Amino acid sequence: MRSTNKKFISALACASAMTALAIVDPMGVTKTHQVAQAATDTVPAKSTGVDISSWQGTNLDQQAKSGAQFAVVKVSEGTNYQNPNAQGQIQSAEQNNMMTMGYHYTHFGSNSNQAVQEGNYAVNSAQQAGLPQGSYLATDWEQDVNNNTNGSVAANTNAITSFMDTVHDGGYNPMLYSSEWLLKNKVDTNKISEKYPNALWVAKYKTNGREDNPDYNYFPSMDNVAIWQYTQNWRGQNVDGNVNVVPLSNKTTADNNDTSTNAANTNNSNANNGQSSSQAPANPITNNSNATAKPNNNSTQPAQPIETKPAEKPSTTTNINSDWTKQNGVFVTGGAINLRTGASTDSKVITQLPANSEVKYDAYRTIGQYTWLRQPRANNEYGYLVGRDNGQAWGTFKEGSATTAKPAETKPANKPAQPTETKPVEKPSTTTNANSDWTKQNGVFITGGAINLRTGASTDSKVITQLPANSEVKYDAYRTIGQYTWLRQPRANNEYGYLVGRDNGQAWGTFKEGSATTAKPAETKPANKPAQPTNKPSTNTNVNSDWTKQNGVFVTGGAINLRTGASTNSKVIAMLPTNTEIKYDAYRTIGQYTWLRQPRANNQYGYLVGRDNGQAWGTFKEGSATTAKPAETKPAQPATKPSQPTEKPSTTTNVNSDWTKQNGVFVTGGAINLRNGASTDSKVITQLPANSEVKYDAYRTEGQYTWLRQPRANGQYGYLVGRDNGQAWGTFKEGSAKATNAVANKPVQQTTPKQVNTNNNASWTKQNGTFITGGAINLRTGASTTSPIIETLPINTVIKYDAYYRSGNYVWLRQPRANGQYGYLVGRLNNQAWGTYR
Repeated sequence: MRSTNKKFISALACASAMTALAIVDPMGVTKTHQVAQAATDTVPAKSTGVDISSWQGTNLDQQAKSGAQFAVVKVSEGTNYQNPNAQGQIQSAEQNNMMTMGYHYTHFGSNSNQAVQEGNYAVNSAQQAGLPQGSYLATDWEQDVNNNTNGSVAANTNAITSFMDTVHDGGYNPMLYSSEWLLKNKVDTNKISEKYPNALWVAKYKTNGREDNPDYNYFPSMDNVAIWQYTQNWRGQNVDGNVNVVPLSNKTTADNNDTSTNAANTNNSNANNGQSSSQAPANPITNNSNATAKPNNNSTQPAQPIETKPAEKPSTTTNINSDWTKQNGVFVTGGAINLRTGASTDSKVITQLPANSEVKYDAYRTIGQYTWLRQPRANNEYGYLVGRDNGQAWGTFKEGSATTAKPAETKPANKPAQPTETKPVEKPSTTTNANSDWTKQNGVFITGGAINLRTGASTDSKVITQLPANSEVKYDAYRTIGQYTWLRQPRANNEYGYLVGRDNGQAWGTFKEGSATTAKPAETKPANKPAQPTNKPSTNTNVNSDWTKQNGVFVTGGAINLRTGASTNSKVIAMLPTNTEIKYDAYRTIGQYTWLRQPRANNQYGYLVGRDNGQAWGTFKEGSATTAKPAETKPAQPATKPSQPTEKPSTTTNVNSDWTKQNGVFVTGGAINLRNGASTDSKVITQLPANSEVKYDAYRTEGQYTWLRQPRANGQYGYLVGRDNGQAWGTFKEGSAKATNAVANKPVQQTTPKQVNTNNNASWTKQNGTFITGGAINLRTGASTTSPIIETLPINTVIKYDAYYRSGNYVWLRQPRANGQYGYLVGRLNNQAWGTYR
């Protein structure tokens, strides 16, 4: 289906009689709107149906007269598009006595967190369009520019299941639409069907032209199919044609959000009708799947499974014993790897093996850059998979395996860039607590960014918690598995926690002196480095004639690479963490970048970016960079800070008559610019890091901001934002802001930097509920992004809350805790849920 003309089958019942449906959202607002009760909410097997989007308009008379008995209406796409014709199309289907369903065109790819957000958006969109609860609501999961299907099978499947779970929890019957090729090669349909039987809607075409009726000789050879989309030009109407393989039935529940499982989503349907989805059409065949995968003008299916491999075509004569070296061993895949019918990237894919699959092989053979492993299968057949690429292992050879040809066993094929927040809780490594595989070493590691602590040394292992930046972790051993070096943290009851310490030898934090001495690559790469440039400047970087001499000191504002030359192509010597002081002796501007040159031992130099388009990537100490100093550059506000205002407040900020005198101490809650005037247009003196203590002598509110005035040397002042619309950007120490604690938008005496009294019941709407986090979310001491973090809640954490509160674009949930205390977390951003409400 096209992303602007999507087709989805998600069952929706339309109405001949209009009924008011009350919907209560987690903010306690009861919305009433009219939904149509469908004139028909069941269709027998082998009924004809169409799927439509905004391209088809709102009149479905022609489709109904041509024999369509059901219509699948696109309701939404991503998290910011709703079909403007959906409500009219649903009503027209009802008027024509057609059973109505819905679909959502996805953007989430393999991202489970985003899938939950899109699931909530789809449910809300379906409700607004008038799709009754209990109807089918499908996810249209196909490859296009907005939806990347090239994740691992496990990640893709988990994301799809997360969406379907959210749809189910929202009161609809979930379904999955995609092409036969994608369903067979990129999704574990067995896992989905275990939870949602007969919920597949598969596209497979005999021809790209007009087709009026399905030819069952081309029915896809798949189980658990509910609907088959067999043409994109049904009866010359340029609309997709579908046939349901099993009876379909919408089951609506008027009293609650739970949905009675319908016929197509229960095993009972097949029992009652004496047929399964794979048996209903006659003569299913299995040898034409790729020939008929769904094409269309705006969506491109990959012609072959992704195999990031070479253009050369190795020999396919791979089952000749004389070319293979006998060896019995076990290989554990480091990422998703294709198992093929021959030792060639052109050979047919049997299946895609997920990460951590154990493969027993009996021989290996090197063809070009690849070392192939041969897996014995039934009936004297073999399967073949890549074990090494240019000698680099795509997984782990178990002890005793591959002894005759064993390069360093590293580099899994499809490695994640970082242990992600949306990893499924499955396939934990089973060899991570065996002391024999670990190197003993007592040390202390300080995280350079937020890093997951897991139950095993695998990115698939369950997340115990997310360690924030600057967490000190005591570890007793380390082990390198593929690209990662894992650290083992002793915990209570002889249990362990595991976290990534290095990625390809690059440290994800700092090892304290004496730690990691036996295997210590350069300690680099904190998580929050500035984006690297994309252009390629000249590499002739050590010629003095091209450099301007200047002795100065530069303090890095984030993690920045120190390189062997002034080019983003030059080798990285080390990654300098935030607040590193660099003495430089010259600078040079190449394209958008101003490079700084650092003298090193033996007359060598290191090079780092100091500015990007004149914007500093840190702070130049007083006296530095005086001969070529673009504006002292406005580092971006931290992620948790609101954007800068559009209004331009007055810059006459050092006139005492405009300021209210007040001596106090403010502790920054994140990085905040100190400026030479109380305006976002004023020059930045420096960027104050989080937890900086600032003594101020006066404050002034201009527009949305309350500015604090800091006395400096020589009768000068520095100015920083203390509050935005009354919300503190840090903490006012006890005794500060006494003079104005009755004024709403001025600094007040409080330990939680909240403008609102967040534990005052009068400010909150009472509501008892349960919220399940859709990703890692901070639990804070107050309902503000500047409040101290109590802990980071991992994905799928169940939170019981007793009230909610809207502040700006956030809806905060209040969690009762011990001793009459509360924790606060974001439940919605711009009305988009950050998880699932039970």
